[in-house]
Amino acid sequence: MNHFAGFTTPVVGGHHAMLRFAEDGKAEPVMAAGGKPMVFASELEAQKAVTDHLLRYINGRLRRDGEIITSTRDAAEHIFRKGRMIPVERRAT
Repeated sequence: MNHFAGFTTPVVGGHHAMLRFAEDGKAEPVMAAGGKPMVFASELEAQKAVTDHLLRYINGRLRRDGEIITSTRDAAEHIFRKGRMIPVERRAT
């Protein structure tokens, strides 16, 4: 199924922030710099990390036909189209 999930899990010493992305089959913890799961002191801190990471993922990795959309590519497509420049006009509705 194509869905995202984020939740916390209690562990010894605190909580893990768990994330499941549409392309993965299972949830995985938010990792620290050394490659080990981060342990948050409270459930609220872990939930804040879940929210932060999900928003960064969704807002930063938009995809179209298997490609990551970038502003550089969009700018180039606006300027060059079959060897000629196509003006882009925005109208307020």
